[in-house]
Amino acid sequence: MMKKIVPFILITVFFFTACKKDLHPVDPNTVHTPDGFSSDRTRNLNIVYFVPNDLDTLPDYQRRLSDIMLWVRQFYKDEMTRNGYANKTFGMFVNSDSLVKIITIRGSKPKSAYPYEGGSGAVAEEVNAWFETHPSDKTSDHTLIIIPRYEFRQDGTATGGPFYGTGKWCYALDYEDFNIANIGLANNQFTGWFGGLAHELGHGLNLPHNSEKVSEKLTLGTALMGYGNFSLGKEGTMLTAADAAILNANQIFNKDSKTYYGAANAEIDRIHAQYDAAKEAIVVSGKFHSSNKINSIAYYNDPEGGGDYNAITWESKTIGIDSFYVEMKTSDLQYKGDSLYDLRLRFIHENGIISTFTYNYKFINNIPIINFSTRSELSKQGWQVHSFSSEEIAEEDGAASNLIDGSSSSYWHSRWSTNETAFPHELVIDVGAIKTAHGLSYTHRNGLSRAVKNIEVSYSNDGVSFNQVGNYEVPNLNGPQYLDFMAPMSFRFLKIKAIDAWDGEQFAAIAELGLY
Repeated sequence: MMKKIVPFILITVFFFTACKKDLHPVDPNTVHTPDGFSSDRTRNLNIVYFVPNDLDTLPDYQRRLSDIMLWVRQFYKDEMTRNGYANKTFGMFVNSDSLVKIITIRGSKPKSAYPYEGGSGAVAEEVNAWFETHPSDKTSDHTLIIIPRYEFRQDGTATGGPFYGTGKWCYALDYEDFNIANIGLANNQFTGWFGGLAHELGHGLNLPHNSEKVSEKLTLGTALMGYGNFSLGKEGTMLTAADAAILNANQIFNKDSKTYYGAANAEIDRIHAQYDAAKEAIVVSGKFHSSNKINSIAYYNDPEGGGDYNAITWESKTIGIDSFYVEMKTSDLQYKGDSLYDLRLRFIHENGIISTFTYNYKFINNIPIINFSTRSELSKQGWQVHSFSSEEIAEEDGAASNLIDGSSSSYWHSRWSTNETAFPHELVIDVGAIKTAHGLSYTHRNGLSRAVKNIEVSYSNDGVSFNQVGNYEVPNLNGPQYLDFMAPMSFRFLKIKAIDAWDGEQFAAIAELGLY
């Protein structure tokens, strides 16, 4: 009798299962893991709990950290929506119990082998080894590594291993009271570690430091990528428009299948900048070209440079496919007086790559003085490097030809890998025919690495006998420097003799030379 009933039961179960499947179709974009986790995208944040061999996991870490990561993901989602990118946030694998997929890896060494300073490399080596043997655990380029605390100080605060971002990886700390129930409590160490995790995660998601505008402070609070690690969960904390624009092109903020972080580059063809007194704003505009689409441009106004927490940002979309424009109210800049500023323009490619260009301006008596606008330069068609004293092509692309390739991203570098050369360094450019110029356009390597201080400029019509134009001190500033000749000069060959460097070393680098 039982043998006759079983087929009927099986058929009945199949029937109702099939009906249920038809009524509630599975989202074709949902990705499931064998251990019961799912996500609405294929690329997700890799979350690792890394335990040195003289420590153990801390109690209930999976539940505690899951609650925290879900809260942080919602924060990013809310801030992306506020900035105009509705419902975008980073992907994570989550199960039906609202537990986040956390990969627990036991380290092979004691905690002393993974110190705060320099310990990230040793951790990354073992995590990468895990990913090599467990490839399905790594679904994206972005990885968050959480390490249990090493000990407690006398005041009861936790201390531990690496806690910072390194490229697309970042590190945070776990301790026994790292629990979302402690959010917002006054005088509680939770805020620092909690805000710190969200802040370092921002670095792991491609975000640099930046600060809120003065006008945003009262209504929106503190920028997460500024000092928001001390405010998150207690008071207003925000992602800036620049942050949101970068995250919009992030690999794990998108559900598509296209390739992220591939080759991409952009160049600024023209830039115009001025202080508009009527608008009380710095107005920057220009033209660019790019190897692939630019989604947005972010503008970082960084007092005294350094890429630190007080860079105040704006963001704009492209105008058409090759232009940009922004107005930046000086009332939104915290520091004025006689401050020197780096202005970094970050062109955000649709594949997540960022092309960065740095210029300098300064305030004098609270008024911005800006003089980096592009001048009309002579065409470099037909130009070639006639001779050079040395170039570095063995260990980096420091070829002399980079001087006239039209790109400020490439550069010439004096030879250093073997038989290193010292000042003076000489470079001769053949402009192809007799040309008349009013001055020299000179661009240091981006970031001012190995910036030349003093140069001697000479000219010739035959490439053999040179006449001196003059000696110049090249300002130690980013962006093109325009060095006027005493009078218009006509010549075919241009010689640049580099005399010394701003850093006092014997090495030299130049990004681009031109004439106007």
